[in-house]
Amino acid sequence: MAKAKKQAQAPAFMGLLEEMTIDEVRAFKPRVAVLPLGSTEPHGPHLPYGTDTYQVTRLARLGVASANKQGAKAILYPTLPITNNANFRKFPFACRIGIRTLMTVIRDIATQCREDGVMKLVIVNGHGGNPGAIMASMREIAGMDGMPFVCLASRLNPAGFKTPIEFPSEHAGESETSRMMWIRPDLVRTKKLRNNPLGKIKVPGLERADFVRPWHLYLPVSAGGETRVSSAAKGQAVIEAEARGLAELLVGLGKTKFNARFPYR
Repeated sequence: MAKAKKQAQAPAFMGLLEEMTIDEVRAFKPRVAVLPLGSTEPHGPHLPYGTDTYQVTRLARLGVASANKQGAKAILYPTLPITNNANFRKFPFACRIGIRTLMTVIRDIATQCREDGVMKLVIVNGHGGNPGAIMASMREIAGMDGMPFVCLASRLNPAGFKTPIEFPSEHAGESETSRMMWIRPDLVRTKKLRNNPLGKIKVPGLERADFVRPWHLYLPVSAGGETRVSSAAKGQAVIEAEARGLAELLVGLGKTKFNARFPYR
């Protein structure tokens, strides 16, 4: 007698779009969509190019899984791995699309959410070069009739959370290194951890102005700050705290009915 075929396994959790079937998506009836934005760019001699994408993907999956256990009905889109990166263009293979291209992508995804009956879209950003384009696209969408409510999930740490990070850095420092030590320790080149140099501004007062920094001058090795005190425990603590904050937001959005006054009473 032939052996019975093994049944296909269900997705890791309902709401992870890329692992769901069309029947599962239809039965799920999501109320809110989540779009993670990553990046593919250099992160110094000790971290991989996919650092931003790995981090935001783990954060979004943890947050959505937790939120759905609380009835949020959130559906998680695949992470976009190539976004804005003009200030890294002097480094090899710093993958990038144009600012207007990213704005169009966000608008198109919001439009598709509307067509699928989801009127709340949360963007979870994992790359520092994106917020300007995200905010501009949100303003554009807000000026269009019949579009979903779109928000950028930021300041996710719960009230009272105290970060274990000792040496904050804007790129590939202790925080990102610790996160990757927890997410993908096999990709962290621990023998190359060091205190990476930062470029110094020579124009008085310019540190209080906004400008697009050429990162090959600001971060000569494409990473900046102290990394030798990084640890997987720190990375886990930071990401899990952010995931709790994201879950809280998604539960609130998922359980609040959308109407003409949303998100106000």
